[in-house]
Amino acid sequence: MAKTLYRTENSVLREMLRGAREQAGLTQSDVSRSIGKSQTFLSDVERGVRRLDVIELWEICQAMGVDLTAFVARFEAELARRRSARPARARPSGRPRRRE
Repeated sequence: MAKTLYRTENSVLREMLRGAREQAGLTQSDVSRSIGKSQTFLSDVERGVRRLDVIELWEICQAMGVDLTAFVARFEAELARRRSARPARARPSGRPRRRE
């Protein structure tokens, strides 16, 4: 299984965090100052260099004026939308091909 930093879900989370921050009209420095972290911390999160734990996500959402539960619901909806938009992959049948 791929490390979570490299999974599609993490990419979606990062995009949504950045979008929410920008929609709130906040800079990385604004949010970082509000949660008591450095600007590079938030930059690393948004670039996918650093993972977040739930408490850090909650703090960031609070700093942006976003309800954590609503954010997670939008995150899950976006994942579902992207999964349904992806073409289905053919699954192997488990039987070897016959050679002719």
